[in-house]
Amino acid sequence: MYWFIVLFPILIYPWGIDPYYTTTKANYLFVFILCYWLYIFWKKKQHTLIPEKGERTIFVLLIIFLCLIEISTAFSKYTYTSVHGTIDRKEGLITFFSYCSMFLFSYRLIDVKKVNRLLSGIAVVSIVVSIYAILQHYSLDFLPRNSAMRNYSGTYTFFDNPNFFGSYLVLIFLLSLTVYLAQFKKNLIVLYYITICLAFFALLFSNTRSAYLGIFCGAVLLTVFVVYTRNHLWKRWAVLAASLLVIALIINFSEKGHYLDRASSILSESYSVVTNQGTGYEGSSRLFIWVKSLPLIKDYFWFGSGPDTFEFIFPATPEERQTYLGNANIIVDKVHNEYLQIAITLGAPTLFIYLLFLFLIVKKAIQAVKKATGREQIVLFGLISTVIGYLIQAFFNISTVPVAPIFWSILGVTLAKAESHLKNNTERHKISEQKEKFLSA
Repeated sequence: MYWFIVLFPILIYPWGIDPYYTTTKANYLFVFILCYWLYIFWKKKQHTLIPEKGERTIFVLLIIFLCLIEISTAFSKYTYTSVHGTIDRKEGLITFFSYCSMFLFSYRLIDVKKVNRLLSGIAVVSIVVSIYAILQHYSLDFLPRNSAMRNYSGTYTFFDNPNFFGSYLVLIFLLSLTVYLAQFKKNLIVLYYITICLAFFALLFSNTRSAYLGIFCGAVLLTVFVVYTRNHLWKRWAVLAASLLVIALIINFSEKGHYLDRASSILSESYSVVTNQGTGYEGSSRLFIWVKSLPLIKDYFWFGSGPDTFEFIFPATPEERQTYLGNANIIVDKVHNEYLQIAITLGAPTLFIYLLFLFLIVKKAIQAVKKATGREQIVLFGLISTVIGYLIQAFFNISTVPVAPIFWSILGVTLAKAESHLKNNTERHKISEQKEKFLSA
């Protein structure tokens, strides 16, 4: 389990006529989930997947979430796609079952004491991804590209799309930041410092504004709740912040101000939308897609259109697609907003359950972080910041097979670590009370 999560970003198969890594990663995911379930039943460990009484609310919500997706699939007019997903996205019922399984395995089967090791492994492997992103930016990538990206000048590495790559960068940047702040050994601090700097290069080159925003919000949370309250981290934080600023200035200057313009457009386009001056082109025409998609919630309120079936119901005319998307025949298969995507394709009740599921995990993690101290508190804050950063970028992005299994695994370890700490704290409190009663007697 540990090695699959750590190595998943670089599990690819670059050979073939037209290599597409999303399909490859989906196949790796399906095989792993099947084998792991068989292993669990063979070892008769299935009972360990069920939480103890009093801790089953989130588990029940997960089951309800999966059942609602199955109902959506059953009522969909597009049965095959709902089960298997589209050719390029692969986010059908089987994939959602795999996501839920990744959460459950991470939550119930990973040793909580090894969570820090898991986070470190994810950070270290990201070095390979970030270096390849830098090479790709300068057209030095050596692996074959698929036909859709052969003339593309952006950076997407092993994720088929810069937006997908950006969502991955949110996770690994904030996790790397967490282990960087929680570490005490100088050699490892240097390693994580390098990891973050390389990830920052890759982040800039991805041109993904949703990732910029998600990382910014997560970093602010870590600054306020971790760095600000710990004087010994101020110097370490200042060195990193100064380094990232220098990198940003050099890269922006070498690219003739492109990245500053890209980042500042977040504010200018947000202002246009808030002041009702939007043209539809905001967010790379995301506003147009959202406006056209919102009425679909009413049409598919209860059960949705079926997993991964958005391309069949998107109502834009060829003229509108030509005007806003540059191609009258372009296929719009995602809403570019994970929450709107769920509401339309899986139904509003499924979105409600999903949001409640996320809320309860974050709530429990916050409860745990209030009682934690030292390194454990830093790690818990880091996990919370990572989850929140990802959820913020998801407002402008979509769930995707190359990244979502990692996110669901992080959700699982976040809940496991939070529950473990709360349980240990309760036990220590009970022992302390017993000692006081014994001494008073």
